[in-house]
Amino acid sequence: MPRYRLLFISCFFSLPCWTSGTLLAAGHDAASTTVAGPLDGLSFRGALGPDGKPKDIPGLFVFENGNFVSRECELRCQYPARPYCARHNGDKTEFSSETKCPYKDATMVWRGTIEGDKLTGKSTWVDKRWYWTVENTFKFEGSLQTESPATASPD
Repeated sequence: MPRYRLLFISCFFSLPCWTSGTLLAAGHDAASTTVAGPLDGLSFRGALGPDGKPKDIPGLFVFENGNFVSRECELRCQYPARPYCARHNGDKTEFSSETKCPYKDATMVWRGTIEGDKLTGKSTWVDKRWYWTVENTFKFEGSLQTESPATASPD
């Protein structure tokens, strides 16, 4: 199997897939972090919430410049846009992305599915503290937007 296919599979199934400090994803190489990804240009307006509870936090989920970001998590907690991995599975497209909080030892791993104009998935938030680790799972969903993500508001 060609090396790039192994890296892609590794990226999707075992985040993170780091090589020289750069997350590798479809269309990415170790020298670049702003290469276009297969889902670029898509944005989904929806909501997220803790697993088992209503999804009552409005959200905008954006794919651009080879990165994925939840605008709500970016605004509330400063989680930056990060590279994503994507693969086609029949009529669905599956993706994953991992982002790290810039000011504490906390990460969010996003895994989702796009089918038609609908986005669904789960995000696992892990906050490591010196005396314990907090882990929560959130579910999210959204509908494809026709407006540009640069002009769309998060709510």
